[in-house]
Amino acid sequence: MIEPQMSVVVPVYSVEKEYFEECILSLKQQTLEAIEIIIVADGVKKEILDLCKSFEGQDERIRVVEQENQGVAVARNNGILNAKAPYITFVDADDWVEPEFCAFFYDNFKNNPDVQIISSAAYINKNDEEIENPFWNGEKKYFTGKEKEEMELQAIFKEAASYVPRFATFGTTWAKAYDVEWLRKQNIIYEPELRRGQDTVFNLHAFETAEKVLYVKRFLYHYRMNSGSTVNKYTEGTIDILERISRYILKFIKEHGKDERFYQAYNNKSIQLLSQSINSDYAHKNNPKNYLTRRKELKTVLRRKCYRDNFKNINTENIPVTRKLYWSLMKYRMVDLIYLAHWVYRKNN
Repeated sequence: MIEPQMSVVVPVYSVEKEYFEECILSLKQQTLEAIEIIIVADGVKKEILDLCKSFEGQDERIRVVEQENQGVAVARNNGILNAKAPYITFVDADDWVEPEFCAFFYDNFKNNPDVQIISSAAYINKNDEEIENPFWNGEKKYFTGKEKEEMELQAIFKEAASYVPRFATFGTTWAKAYDVEWLRKQNIIYEPELRRGQDTVFNLHAFETAEKVLYVKRFLYHYRMNSGSTVNKYTEGTIDILERISRYILKFIKEHGKDERFYQAYNNKSIQLLSQSINSDYAHKNNPKNYLTRRKELKTVLRRKCYRDNFKNINTENIPVTRKLYWSLMKYRMVDLIYLAHWVYRKNN
């Protein structure tokens, strides 16, 4: 096997077989053949592990790294540790990429030796609809110095940046590639404690540390947005999972002496995550608790000082009207109306 020029890390835990096969096939068909595909099996069931092993047996460029179930953050860190190529990219097991995906990153790194991170644009694939998702305005942009703060603001809360993408932000791990030795030298890793939002926190530190980041508007990554994703599932205790993200974002802001724009973005992000926790737990249709119990629990959360402080300092200037109204229900702890809003939404969708 020739020396790989790009390492592609694919963490896998639970994934539909059809999607996983499509993902790996898209990587095997890359125009840049000198790649390695590192599948990190994160405590997967036997049938998924057998599928991983079958991929490994079909193509010498594929390696399977097994670990106990520790989450996607540890899986990606394991990918970084095992990467043999000078550049690394991450692909979710249920997504797929265009044939030129790896060649695009490799060529741009070789042509821009002073760049540590490169981002392409992406497609969002939702219910058989394919939507273009550029991360920035224009065809090409180098981010250096204070300009990188626009990427960081967008990663924290997209409406805080001067360009607001339709769906995904610069905070995503996918549709990006990184200089491997630079990541290792700077000790930039995914926070193992974070079950969600680890990509945002990772990229905040990566953008801050990088000398130069390149964005090119090439639609090469297909992100599959599906109803079975972690974000849409019922998850008891979601509030604790999501509050950790807020704490890490605030820690980043304080460590790097960021200005008031970042604190406003943090406050907005905290309220956004609170809204997500209501959707994934307290008001989720699969929550087995009775209404009075859920109502009491939610009211207790909404009374927390951290959220009272967040609401005092949010910036709703660029927020859609429907979201402003919903945030007002949370701010004034109008719990019954919150549940009514969720009931109406489910009935009409």
